[in-house]
Amino acid sequence: MGNSPTWGSSNMSKDSSETPTGFNRHGSNDYVAYFSTDEREVLINLVEQLIELLSERSDNHSDDPLAVMVGITSHDSPPEDDVLLRLLPNAYADQVDASEFRRYTELTLRTKKSAHAMSMRIDLKSSPDGCIEIDHDGANAWLGAMNDIRLALGVRLKIQENSFEELEILAPDDPMRGVYAVYSWLGWLQESLIQALMDDAL
Repeated sequence: MGNSPTWGSSNMSKDSSETPTGFNRHGSNDYVAYFSTDEREVLINLVEQLIELLSERSDNHSDDPLAVMVGITSHDSPPEDDVLLRLLPNAYADQVDASEFRRYTELTLRTKKSAHAMSMRIDLKSSPDGCIEIDHDGANAWLGAMNDIRLALGVRLKIQENSFEELEILAPDDPMRGVYAVYSWLGWLQESLIQALMDDAL
């Protein structure tokens, strides 16, 4: 775990025979989605990998208890892992500025991303029937976690190097074809939740 070439490599196939529904608004402040057993297992697998990856970037504050109080990280250099670097990128091109900014912001960012992922995992694990019902805060957590999962999958797919046209025509036996299918599905799922939130605002 935490190694870019293998991130998200297990349980990446989806059963596309079922008609997808995505998220829909339910009542005044709730959003509902129904997932098949396979879809739920894929989401759990991916979000647990995300949680584990973020936890690998831990802080050692044993010598500086004040840092814990004010949220300063012990890291001032970017992660070596490509996936983690995509999740926790440098804010500035200048290395000195980037390092200083990272010390004061990375811990907060990691904590927020982990909280979103944990919220998504709890919803999935507590809904064995695949029916997910979340409120507005839960929707924001899901959007954040799904975005981070897609960022991580994008590293495996080399999105910055490969065009979507190239990814669309991957050979059926190419292991990246399943990764791209889930990447695309998560994008559609995000859009359905955003649309549900927009419907709520109308």
